[in-house]
Amino acid sequence: MTRAEQDTALQAPTPSLADLVTAGEWRRAAATAQFANEPVVVQEALEALLALQNAVRARRYPSARRALGEYRQALTEGAAAHPLLGSLAGQVPPDALGAALLALDSQQKETDPVALQAALAGALALPLTRAEALNMQGVLYAVRGEEADARRVLDDARVADPGHYRALTNLGNLDMEAGRFAQAEAIYREVLRIDPEYDGGHHNLGVALRRQGRVAEGVKSIRQGQRLAMKRSKDDTDAEMKERFATNPVMKNMRWVVLGVLALIIFLALRGGG
Repeated sequence: MTRAEQDTALQAPTPSLADLVTAGEWRRAAATAQFANEPVVVQEALEALLALQNAVRARRYPSARRALGEYRQALTEGAAAHPLLGSLAGQVPPDALGAALLALDSQQKETDPVALQAALAGALALPLTRAEALNMQGVLYAVRGEEADARRVLDDARVADPGHYRALTNLGNLDMEAGRFAQAEAIYREVLRIDPEYDGGHHNLGVALRRQGRVAEGVKSIRQGQRLAMKRSKDDTDAEMKERFATNPVMKNMRWVVLGVLALIIFLALRGGG
């Protein structure tokens, strides 16, 4: 950045919380709300949207649905507490967001591009889910061997959400498939700059390095990806089980039965020890 650019950046007005919300910059909005000591419900609503965005980027739908529930609760509790929440509910309507998440989660195996686009119409219309919907379309085009369409749609996903590291990874995969290993390496390194914990980024970087003859570097990166993949699998399983317990009355009751049995065992053990 030149001196003139630095001076311009310093002179530029700091965006307000309302501006950040309008722009959909959820990370900055959440940080600004916390720094400004906004009402707790405002902070919770923005943090829930940030968590939802991160979960969608990672394709973790149990976590996304949990964040949506927290967002709904914050809107319900704070509707009369702050005018920002009213405009937020209009900009990011929770019912439409829930329908978009359902569409994204249920259309993973669609094989027809036209049918997929129709099924994802709601997700494509919402800024929070548009990039993932485009990413899904791009992956389908790539699987069908239609590289030009895949690249076009994945580029659109990156415009919709520059932080969508999986869409960027899929662009790198197109280079990998075409034998452009150095270009793929550069993209995967950018992916890991965005999210250093993304297991797929480490694995694919390792493959790109090995294809260039840098075997030791490649093996190290692949092993890091394997370690992170194991952690991700555990986290995903935990999130799925929490969602099942929260939504299934039978499992919720079973939890209390298990706790009761454990309490009885402890009581009998203590009595026996006396």
